[in-house]
Amino acid sequence: MDILSLQNALDLAADLEPLGTVKQIEEKVFPDGEVLTRIPQDVGLEVAVLARLYPDVNNNLVKLMLTLDALSDLGVRKIILIIPYLPYARQDRRFRPGEPISSKTVLRMLSSFPVSALLTLDVHKPYIADYAPRVSMINMYPASEFAERISGVDLVISPDFGSIHRAEAVAKVLGVTYTYFEKYRDRETGSITLIPRHDVDMRGKKVAIVDDILSTGGTLVDACRAAKTLGASVVFAAVTHCQLLKNARDKVKSCIDKLICTDTILNEYAEVKTGPILRTALQKLL
Repeated sequence: MDILSLQNALDLAADLEPLGTVKQIEEKVFPDGEVLTRIPQDVGLEVAVLARLYPDVNNNLVKLMLTLDALSDLGVRKIILIIPYLPYARQDRRFRPGEPISSKTVLRMLSSFPVSALLTLDVHKPYIADYAPRVSMINMYPASEFAERISGVDLVISPDFGSIHRAEAVAKVLGVTYTYFEKYRDRETGSITLIPRHDVDMRGKKVAIVDDILSTGGTLVDACRAAKTLGASVVFAAVTHCQLLKNARDKVKSCIDKLICTDTILNEYAEVKTGPILRTALQKLL
């Protein structure tokens, strides 16, 4: 199988080379900001397309659409998309009247081409796969890779109920307890307190907080401070997609004892390499 890669994902493509020939997609940005891609003319009828869509999400998304359209025009029958971090996934429902469901919009655009499968890591809400029923979404979570790097912790915590499945997955690998925080707002002061859903003793314990996205760091640091207030001696954090926006790095350093990220988004905390994870998943489809 030919493996086509956008320039920003060539490091990940190197890990896929045992499964096929890696070919770089040509990219161009015109003076007016429009983009153009060009694919090699000797591709086969089945290809994999690898793309990091973050950062510069909108430009990269257009590059991907142009690439998929060019492949379709060439008569390619089967495309496996490999998108390590799927953007727009957080808008998984209509939060206010008049808004689009952005994840549905993106997935329906992708599924308008001969895409048979989408490989991605730790999508925000797995049920968005229902928005593109013709495309098989393979959503991987690096539980074992995270567990290896936080071995020795006594408890795994999710900052909210939405990430409880992540905490459960890592805790099962480690053989420890897991829980999640619930938010309680003081009606008089408006202050928010985080309290573990289950009765767990954190005094003197090593704790790991797991989540899918680290954006500005507010949620993660609030959970860290709550854990240390309850007596946790050490707090690690294992986050799949680390955007680290604004002053997130300073926030993290103010509380988290160690941060572990993946390289779906390139950053200095990216201990977990996703190339081998993607290779294993792609191999199962070939």
